[in-house]
Amino acid sequence: MGLRLEVIKWEDRSGGTEIVHRVPEGGMADIKLGARCIVMDSQAAVFFRNGKAMDTFRGGTHTLTTENLPVVSKLFKLVYADAPFQAAVYYVSLKPFRDMKWGTKEPIMLEDTKFGFVNVRAFGKFSIRVVDPQVFIATVVGTEGRQDARDIERWFKDVVCARFSDLLAEYMQGKSVLQLQAKRDELGVAVKARTADDFAKYGIELYDFLVSSISLPEAVKKAIDQRGAMGALGIGAGGQGYMQMMAANALRDAAQNPNGPGPMMGAGMGMGMGMMMPGMVAGAMQPHMGYGQPQGYGAPPPAPGMAPPPLPAAVAFHVALNGSQQGPFDLGTLQGLAQQGQFTPQTQVWKAGMAGWSPAGQVPELASVFAAPVGPPPLPGAGGPPPPPPPMS
Repeated sequence: MGLRLEVIKWEDRSGGTEIVHRVPEGGMADIKLGARCIVMDSQAAVFFRNGKAMDTFRGGTHTLTTENLPVVSKLFKLVYADAPFQAAVYYVSLKPFRDMKWGTKEPIMLEDTKFGFVNVRAFGKFSIRVVDPQVFIATVVGTEGRQDARDIERWFKDVVCARFSDLLAEYMQGKSVLQLQAKRDELGVAVKARTADDFAKYGIELYDFLVSSISLPEAVKKAIDQRGAMGALGIGAGGQGYMQMMAANALRDAAQNPNGPGPMMGAGMGMGMGMMMPGMVAGAMQPHMGYGQPQGYGAPPPAPGMAPPPLPAAVAFHVALNGSQQGPFDLGTLQGLAQQGQFTPQTQVWKAGMAGWSPAGQVPELASVFAAPVGPPPLPGAGGPPPPPPPMS
């Protein structure tokens, strides 16, 4: 004979983490018609026997009769009030269970329109709520023995992560990861809709889904920061603007590195930057002053109503200096290095499109760098030819 129950109830003392509580906790109870079943407003009580859910009660105090226990009465052929039957009662909490955490275990590879293939990670929170107690008990509790919210969290976070990954890959078609942070709310709504059937078959609904963060690789973050810095300085985002930014960064790094190539190279780079500066200033001022960049001596002005042609891409070379690879440097920077004696026709150079490293003197594009004198003529009396005589008065 099981435990005889005259009053059936459950008071949650778990601190709000218990989703299902069985009465009695082990075995079956002897219950008879006329007993009272007390159910809180946020609960449902399901009579359960032999792996099957029978009758369900919602909030209120219920006196058990053949009318409100039709399945039990038919099963046990209950007629008299003193005829007991054996069953267990599962109390199910119907409130939302919040602050469940989810996060991608592995990076999600996305195809980006600006950066190519990018690996991203994401994490956030979600909430669930039981909407069909009988289905929930039969599919989750009855087969898995799960009763605590944290057990349910560990199970269902894999479901939401999988659906989020699929949805993100679909959403990214023709878009950039730069747009993702602004679309987190939209993605959360889409995940709720996408997972509705996944949760419904367990008698649960995804109550809330929050995307707290979508994290990008450090290389992409650095590229975004550089693009923002270029915009703040008025430098264009094209190849020439990128070279200007790289040259400025090289100067900064050389100044901060006392063990670098040395002051002579720093001076040469400074001279090269000095040659570049007018063009940088002109480019930065162009949209504000209302006139274009100088066309060059002898170049005809553009016809009225026609936009000037795009500037040619800056030529830049990687250089082998002091036993290490430096650069890339533009022609102005290399000319400054040549005037300081740091860059010679024998210096090995390489740029995109070349098959391999080559002496600078054998590269036609660098002929202008060495055409100018590399230094002033020798002083009189220092071993050079004597100065011409002064003119006759």
